[in-house]
Amino acid sequence: MDKNADIAARLQALRDDYAARLPAELQQLRKLVDDLTEPDLRAGALAQLNHRLHKLAGSAGSFGFTDLGKQAKKLELQAQEWIAGTPLDMGLLRVFSVAVTALGGDLQAERRNKPMPLVSQTSPQKTNTLIYVLEDDPDIADEVCMTLRHFGHQVEHFATIASAETEVLRRPPDFMICDIMFVEEGREAPEAVMILQQHLPAPVPVIFVSTRTDFEAYHAAVRAGAVGYFVKPLDTIRLVDCFEYYLDRHRSAPHRVLIIDDDLALAEHYKLVLKAAGVHAEISNNPRIIFDLLHEFHPDLVLLDINMPGCNGIELAQVIRLNQDWLRVPITYLSSEQDVEKRAVALGRAGDDFLSKPLSDRELVTAVSTRAARSRQLSDALDRDSLTGLLKHSRIKEQVDIELSRTVRGGGELSVVMLDLDHFKQINDTYGHPAGDKVIKAIAHLLRQRLRKTDAVGRYGGEEFVAVLPRCGRDEAMMLMEDVRQRFRDISFSAGDINFNVSLSAGIAAYRPGIDRAEQLLQEADAALYRAKTEGRNRVCFGR
Repeated sequence: MDKNADIAARLQALRDDYAARLPAELQQLRKLVDDLTEPDLRAGALAQLNHRLHKLAGSAGSFGFTDLGKQAKKLELQAQEWIAGTPLDMGLLRVFSVAVTALGGDLQAERRNKPMPLVSQTSPQKTNTLIYVLEDDPDIADEVCMTLRHFGHQVEHFATIASAETEVLRRPPDFMICDIMFVEEGREAPEAVMILQQHLPAPVPVIFVSTRTDFEAYHAAVRAGAVGYFVKPLDTIRLVDCFEYYLDRHRSAPHRVLIIDDDLALAEHYKLVLKAAGVHAEISNNPRIIFDLLHEFHPDLVLLDINMPGCNGIELAQVIRLNQDWLRVPITYLSSEQDVEKRAVALGRAGDDFLSKPLSDRELVTAVSTRAARSRQLSDALDRDSLTGLLKHSRIKEQVDIELSRTVRGGGELSVVMLDLDHFKQINDTYGHPAGDKVIKAIAHLLRQRLRKTDAVGRYGGEEFVAVLPRCGRDEAMMLMEDVRQRFRDISFSAGDINFNVSLSAGIAAYRPGIDRAEQLLQEADAALYRAKTEGRNRVCFGR
């Protein structure tokens, strides 16, 4: 059974279980309404009735019972009026009782008329990227193709537009890099690409290269789907920088969302729907363990149900905000509350946004994905090195600590790699700092491209980098870093008319029982790196 079929089956099982529990829940509501006629039982019955109606209003729609959820919401609003002090009129109570008795109607008919929950289809992650290079200058084509292949991409070169057109339609690439002018053919690539885009199942991002700097050339490129435009003579590393920027958006780790809701069945439904959309969600109904969950999971977004017994969502949001470590994590309330004043009070105390129950699956995925993406963009702006886009020194050290804690708790393997560019000061002194920056950016691109989405890599300082590889043993780490070392050694850099190559050295430290501090792994990796340097550089060595 594939992933989406499995998720669909689990969603259907949740829906069936919810439907099986509904008759007993509706019977309990009717009993509570009967208790309202007894003065001694009224206060407790009213509080329970309001809580149960609130849960029903928030969950029924997600499990396919939209009408039931709407009816429950109307009854909840009446119960809230009585709790607020409105006198309980016996005539109105009889009407209320009839409405509660009628709740649900023909549940089977409502289920038959509702489609299965939306399960978003997610594309499998590609191991490499197919790039078409349309360039009639063989020297430029060779340089671009060779550089992209060193970064692990699948590249095909076309010297004419005509030769590319059939292949683009037969096997659309993930990316295109195109010259604008093809003089011998008497054609311009933007016009041809724009026509091709209209016949493709999805637009293909394009980077155009040209000697032209006029407005018309840029305008034509935009119409053809350009995401980048570079003027010759071509700076290949800058072109790769632009290309990698777009790839990183699809290569990044799944967004992480923490859901706290006392209705675990509904929370599990949310979790499965988000999983189908490529979002990693964790759920809990226990506010008391919130800090354990935050430290272990490091979410991009926290979703809090407002109406929870013991500690409601507003109070829990305030608890989170009291801890300085979690001031940046966005908090969104899940609630069927429609009162504008009450929402304003909730946001004034803590929290950043509201999502109104009931949520359709599509609304849930869209709302969560956009908020989590925005959160990660902000974190990246604060936590990442401006030149390379890699994690800064403090953040990569923190990542070592996080992954070590996970490994100690759950078992498994963990490797930490410390990497350094050989003779980098000499490169800066000989070719200048701009050339040195190109080299730094190139190794950053290569590391991001060759490492897994679950790995973390940071710029530790200057020309030194650290990679954190969870669920990766020392032998696997050695194979990975040997691949990186060889690919990097083959990249050709240029400074003016001079071409040069750069090598790297790396040290690997692997977790073993007895290691309980991140500093131990970093020190062992550093010692292994020192050994690689003293043994002649351009090599990868193990620690203890």
